[in-house]
Amino acid sequence: MATLVLAGPAPAQAATAATPASACQGICVVDARTGAHPDFDRLVFDLHGTGLPRVESTTNTTGDYAAGGSGEERRLQIPGKSYLLLDISGEAHALSSGLDAYSTPAVQPVSLPSLKGVQLTSSGYEGHVTFGLSLGDYSRYQVSTLTGPNRVVVDIYH
Repeated sequence: MATLVLAGPAPAQAATAATPASACQGICVVDARTGAHPDFDRLVFDLHGTGLPRVESTTNTTGDYAAGGSGEERRLQIPGKSYLLLDISGEAHALSSGLDAYSTPAVQPVSLPSLKGVQLTSSGYEGHVTFGLSLGDYSRYQVSTLTGPNRVVVDIYH
């Protein structure tokens, strides 16, 4: 049984450091990093723990998304020409959401040809963690999970 744990950075008023990834139970998304390649931009979510999550993706042209349990419509903060929404999930209702293991800022601008920004949009609601990617021009994308080390990889082609 795999669980997915991701809590965004601690609130601004909190002065405590993030919990180390070694304290995660199940699967934790601990970091997001980007890289440029000749034909595509790559976003990698580093995972800690055992197993791989399930990842679902959708695109839209508005940047609108439904926030966590409230269902309130919100818009991604970094503008783009189109948007890719990722839902990374473990087993429903098995999420321990009290850990602050994610070390990347919740809203991260990126200056690559196709990837313009990454935003944590929901953390820990019913075993789901969601991200919004602001995109420039792109022709297609591919999402995969890899092992050794475990990670979720998103390639956005130019």
